[in-house]
Amino acid sequence: MSLAFWGTFVGVVVFSGWYAWSSWHRYEQGSQHRLMLASDMVATVTQKLLDGHASGLQFLGRRLQRAGALRHPRRARRLLLDYQKSFSEIVSANLITPNGQVVASTTAPAGVPLPDFRNNPTIWPGFQKGLQVHGMRIYHPIQGPLVDHWVIPLRYTVFSPGGEPLFVVTTPLRFHDIEGFLSHLPLLPGTAVGLIRNDFYLEGRWPVPQGHLAGMLSHPAPAGGALRLALQRDPHARHGIYAGLVTVERSYRFGAFTRLSRYPLTAFISIPEGLWLVDWWQRYIQFPLIFLVIALGFSLVAYQRILSLDRRWEAQRQTFERTLTAQATHDVLTGLPNREGLRLVFDQALARAERQERLLVVGFLDLDAFKPVNDVYGHGVGDDLLKEMARRLQEAVRRTDTVARLGGDEFVLLLEGLRGMDELDQVLARLWTTIARPFPIYGAVTSIQASLGYSIYPFDEGDADLLLRHADQAMYAAKARPGRDGEGWAQIYYPELGNINMGDELLRRNFLQALSTGAVTLRYQPLVALATGRVAGLEALTRWRRGDQDVSPDHFLPALGVRERQALGRFVLQTGLRQLTQWRKAGLDLFLSINVTPEELDQPGFTDTVLGTLADFPGVPPTALVLEVLEVGEILERNTALGHLQQLRGAGMKIALDDVGSAYASLLRLKNLPIDEIKIDQGFIRELPNRPQDLVFVESLVNLGLGMNVIITVEGVESEAHIALLREMEVHYLQGYAITKPLEGAAVADFVRNFVLGSGDADTPLLALYQHLGWVHAAEEAALNHGLCEDAELAACPITGWLRTHASNVPGVESLLAEHAAVHALGRKILQARSGGTREELHRLLGQLHVRSHQFQAALGEVVRIMRERTATEGQTPFPST
Repeated sequence: MSLAFWGTFVGVVVFSGWYAWSSWHRYEQGSQHRLMLASDMVATVTQKLLDGHASGLQFLGRRLQRAGALRHPRRARRLLLDYQKSFSEIVSANLITPNGQVVASTTAPAGVPLPDFRNNPTIWPGFQKGLQVHGMRIYHPIQGPLVDHWVIPLRYTVFSPGGEPLFVVTTPLRFHDIEGFLSHLPLLPGTAVGLIRNDFYLEGRWPVPQGHLAGMLSHPAPAGGALRLALQRDPHARHGIYAGLVTVERSYRFGAFTRLSRYPLTAFISIPEGLWLVDWWQRYIQFPLIFLVIALGFSLVAYQRILSLDRRWEAQRQTFERTLTAQATHDVLTGLPNREGLRLVFDQALARAERQERLLVVGFLDLDAFKPVNDVYGHGVGDDLLKEMARRLQEAVRRTDTVARLGGDEFVLLLEGLRGMDELDQVLARLWTTIARPFPIYGAVTSIQASLGYSIYPFDEGDADLLLRHADQAMYAAKARPGRDGEGWAQIYYPELGNINMGDELLRRNFLQALSTGAVTLRYQPLVALATGRVAGLEALTRWRRGDQDVSPDHFLPALGVRERQALGRFVLQTGLRQLTQWRKAGLDLFLSINVTPEELDQPGFTDTVLGTLADFPGVPPTALVLEVLEVGEILERNTALGHLQQLRGAGMKIALDDVGSAYASLLRLKNLPIDEIKIDQGFIRELPNRPQDLVFVESLVNLGLGMNVIITVEGVESEAHIALLREMEVHYLQGYAITKPLEGAAVADFVRNFVLGSGDADTPLLALYQHLGWVHAAEEAALNHGLCEDAELAACPITGWLRTHASNVPGVESLLAEHAAVHALGRKILQARSGGTREELHRLLGQLHVRSHQFQAALGEVVRIMRERTATEGQTPFPST
């Protein structure tokens, strides 16, 4: 609706603009035509008047000649008076001799001395020039202002038969008829009508200009006037149109002119621009605009009314929907989400915890001894207590958390976005404090105890129902706990209370004590350089001797808070550097890799701590220290963490990104991180003997590191097959149980001096598949970039020999060999098409090669699985390498 209204509004505005332009164009054409007609009328009337007076002056001249007017001035004056009386337009009549002496004049009584033009330098030169002109001559006014009428001086010279001038008759002409004629024309107020001579002297103008008229009549019109420019632009045009500034009033005017045929005069008519626009506005715009404004006003009011009704209806609909939704998803008594509402937010909370890589705590809270409250005080009081409890729980948790009521006195808490156990402890403390406050009942106060069971995701993996059941079980365990206090009212869920797991809160309580008593120690796992086959460095690994077993960091580190992790980080750094100092003094040139937790990187003083600790061990250069960072969540995108890494790297230390390829590391962001080394996750490597089809992923990670020009370390090297394969891949360092298990510090020196890496077992499907994939990649390069690729014979491919040697009696091996042959056949077709085929054919064959190659790898993995299951049941070793 809004789009339709504004579309209509824009359309109206566009139409109005078009109408204004069109009406102005029509008005301009019509007005110019009317101005032209008016100027033609003025020119015609002026022409007729002048023609009449030219005939009258000619007749008067002949009479004066016959009467001997020069010899009889009185007789001449009577003739002049008779002539003046015959024409009301004549102001006066004068008889002048060729030498400039006025003989008779109707303006002076008989006997009065008359002027001699020879004594007037302004008149005499022009008078002499006019003596040679036959016929009537028109002059511009000689002197004095034009007060009420146009006054045009006319002069007629009478010649003798011999062609000599005898005398001159002058009659200033007053145009009564033109002014009367103009009063009957439909002229707008402000219209100016006038005559201008060919020498651009203004002969007359109506209305009569005020003020500077005398000066204006004594000089030609200035050169910049619009009328003069138009006359000069086309000096032979009978008609014309002009627009611009006029010199009389210094205003912008539109006008038209018409030249008289036998006289040096031009009639003109003009109108001010403002009046022109006002007339156009009144004729074409005023009433349509009023109608348009009224129509738009009514339309806008109607539109606003429709919008108001629409918003009201939409608000009512949304209110009704919210009411229905609230009734379906919220508890009527407390207003908290009910079981259905909890289901809606639970899945979203799990997804956010997975995406943000944070902890989600699912709590199940039950009020102790609530039934006696209902029995003693009634259900109304019990309801009031439940509502107060709901309010307190909402105040105690954070805005991102959720409190729901399942029914009765059971509440569920969803605590989202927790970074560690410290934050959970803070929330639990607030909950205990708010629940422990007395509740007022009938003027008295009573205390209500509660039991809370909770489960932590993702440590306790499962869906919403499973997590809720586990929290419920933990709640009953909390109820059964004797002597509960502020710490014992809550119980975390774990499958077996005697086993150590990440959720065991006793771990955090005992860990700092274990650090001080020496129960926490370091083990060192060697990193072997493929280039030399010797140990080049060691990774420091933490072990916690708890009871009769060593606990690895995978089991206790997630349960630690920030304080405990910082203490562990300082312990590992100091202990590792102290041990490295001893090795280097013993002549062992080794580097040490130390794991850094995300919490440490997020601390402002981490760089100063590392550099200060390193300064305490001057025998260890910064280049001998490698800091391994695990990319968890967005930690490495924060300015604090990036700043630490850049400063430490600038100090000479190497930065390694751990577990590349795992669910934590983002391959797309590796190129933006300040790192020197990547460590490929051991999960990829360890399962390769069982899943050779995953080799393509390992190969991609290695190629990624080579392309980034960083050091590549492979973890999880647990067999001779791994060693042989990784030698072919040309990685930098190997680490895993195939070299040795983590060593105690005292055993490192002898191991480093004596260990030399073997060549590994080359008779495995892994190495054969890797060599086969190398041929496939060469064929792909040949198809895409016309690279070099030799046509490898099928029998020469290592995978063929391995299958026939080790898997000849495995069901399905013949179909696997056929699939292998199909891959090679496609490779040969690609080589043939490269020399004579089209690009489209090459791309088609390349697509088929990808599909066949993936099918072959999957089938190979299935054959390897069958072989391992068979040999496992027979108690034999499937491959020599395992």
